[in-house]
Amino acid sequence: MKLAKTIERRTRLYMDDFLSNYRVLYPDASQAQIQRLMDILAQVDKERPAALQQIDADREWKADWFQQPQHVGMMLYVDLFAGNLQGLIDRIDYFKELGITYLHLMPLLQPRSGPNDGGYAVANYREVNSRLGTMTQLRELATRLHEEGMMLVIDYVMNHTAREHQWAQAALQGDPFFQDFYLLFEDRTLPDAYEKTLPEVFPDFAPGNFTWQPEIQKWAWTTFYDFQLDLNYRNPNVFEAMLEEMLFLANVGVDVLRLDAVPFLWKNRGTNCQNQQEAIHILAAYRALVRMVAPGMLFKSEAIVAPDDIIRYLGSGGLEGKACEIGYNATMMNHLWHALASENTQLLRNTLSQLPPIPKEATWINYIRCHDDIGWGISDENAAAVGQSGRGTRNFCTDFYAGVLPQSYSEGYVFQRDRQTGEARTSGTAAALTGLQKALVEADSIKIDLAIKRLEVLNGVIFFMKGIPLIFSGDEVAQLNDYHYLLDPLKAGDNRWVHRPPMNWAKAARIHEAGTPEERVFSMHRRYIETRRENPALHGRSYDQIIIVDNDSLFVCERNYEGQKMLLVANLSRNPQHLSISGLPAEWQNGIYYNALRQQGLSFVNDHLLIGPYGVYWLKPALLLESSKTTSIELSMYIPAEYGEAIYVTGSLPELGNWDWSKGLAADPQDYPHWKVRFEVKCGQGFAWKWVRVRNGKVVMWAEEDREVMPV
Repeated sequence: MKLAKTIERRTRLYMDDFLSNYRVLYPDASQAQIQRLMDILAQVDKERPAALQQIDADREWKADWFQQPQHVGMMLYVDLFAGNLQGLIDRIDYFKELGITYLHLMPLLQPRSGPNDGGYAVANYREVNSRLGTMTQLRELATRLHEEGMMLVIDYVMNHTAREHQWAQAALQGDPFFQDFYLLFEDRTLPDAYEKTLPEVFPDFAPGNFTWQPEIQKWAWTTFYDFQLDLNYRNPNVFEAMLEEMLFLANVGVDVLRLDAVPFLWKNRGTNCQNQQEAIHILAAYRALVRMVAPGMLFKSEAIVAPDDIIRYLGSGGLEGKACEIGYNATMMNHLWHALASENTQLLRNTLSQLPPIPKEATWINYIRCHDDIGWGISDENAAAVGQSGRGTRNFCTDFYAGVLPQSYSEGYVFQRDRQTGEARTSGTAAALTGLQKALVEADSIKIDLAIKRLEVLNGVIFFMKGIPLIFSGDEVAQLNDYHYLLDPLKAGDNRWVHRPPMNWAKAARIHEAGTPEERVFSMHRRYIETRRENPALHGRSYDQIIIVDNDSLFVCERNYEGQKMLLVANLSRNPQHLSISGLPAEWQNGIYYNALRQQGLSFVNDHLLIGPYGVYWLKPALLLESSKTTSIELSMYIPAEYGEAIYVTGSLPELGNWDWSKGLAADPQDYPHWKVRFEVKCGQGFAWKWVRVRNGKVVMWAEEDREVMPV
């Protein structure tokens, strides 16, 4: 089959990348096998719709298109969010109102009936789950999203198929060609040898890694569940067949394939059969082939593994820019939750500082919650580097977010406790884990405010840092844990469903009612999204520097893209914190800034910033405080004084005498022993002040400590 000119050019461009990786996997592959792959590409190119070809052309020549700061994602279950695909199409305006450009639909390809691992047991890659709609509707959704400048993201399960898939059924009926599609064994000799070094993914649900198949009297490799048979990527026919399924979805209009369970693709005896180098070569070979025919489609690796391994899936060791373009920043996610619980950022900033840089062609997905549990991927080495026990730190996180520690505000749940180590993971919605659920039940307005501030600081970090921020559906309106899953026998044994609630549209309608938790949380998300869009410093190819400061409650990071700079200052503590300006890079030391989140100038004149409880600033450098507006400040003090004494207030502003009490303001004793003083300051002006007791023009007593006023 003759290739069109465009695909000919791309083939010349990417053929060496393809062959160098393919030959590692299949050194004995024939020219005929390689030609079959080229024929598949030619047929896909011939069938690719013109609209998708135009998208390919636009994206091919703007390689950083997905790294632009306006991109923000949402992930959701179609049925839980909108019932079906048509309902989802009808909700596109909701995504537009929030500012979503990247829509990740949780598994929606046809699964097996009965237990199906949340849709990850795929029985047919070319059909949509009939409960959710049709492939025609998925094409329509892709078209509508493209018209609105949005991306369609779906899951592509690479490691296994359902035993009901036609390949598996043929294998279970004895077809030797399809039996070689899977990892099957005549007896327990090899499975037992592998099991010596294999961990269990679901020790409670599915212990072991092999399942007896009575139809063929063989053992099948089943990493996850007994109804999911692992594919045999040592067989080049599997590589070819999965390429065809992948490219079928590309022509449907999918923009990003979330490649599920990629750490498990290749098995080597004597290892844990995860993160093998051959798995990276599989992805790189696919990446090169897809770029030949559909360069507008991206790969996202679902590799929730150790930090050094995560980087490999984005390209390292000569494969930079040749593997997946997007990866999950699970390291930041779980370390950020630890920082919130401990009110200490040492482990967070130390670990992130040690991460190897990702290729410039790649980016992160940053998130605080997703459909899955929180795995406490805190290494013993990183914990020890800040004087902590790895296991003790992981168990602290589990216990804190399960609400069993006295200081905890969380209402999460323990998931999959390891029988040998006692360690476990955590389930729960963001609102439940940050204390909003508990505060609403108690109707405590102070606790509600604090919980929303915790959501603000968590999101303030992930929306600022390099990558595409991702919202799990429902978190934008602060949905709580949902316990209806306990009534469903297919879900009741898996408490991850507690944080996968159906979208509560009555709750979502309150986003327009000022002051409601829903409105406050939704507006917070929208403010972050709008601010990202307006600031090129947050481009995905920025140079980033985590700044180690002398306050362990603070997380500080500078981003710099082509000379445009922004500074994140986040307080992970429930108490106000100070940051010494002199500890910042030189251009941040004049104490005058522009707060991009509030679109106002800020001024601090005491060699330090003051950050309120769970406060977050996105700062830009400024030369002076450009504000003509003023605001009224009232300071109140409780000071018993003797007859004839006066109270003066002095401080760091000219209005307060610049620490000369005689030029400060006299306080009003009308409500003695409560004293008050009122004056006007520029909006955005922070300052320090102190009271002074004076008699007959002489100082009797100074207050022991300075007090701070946050910029307004």
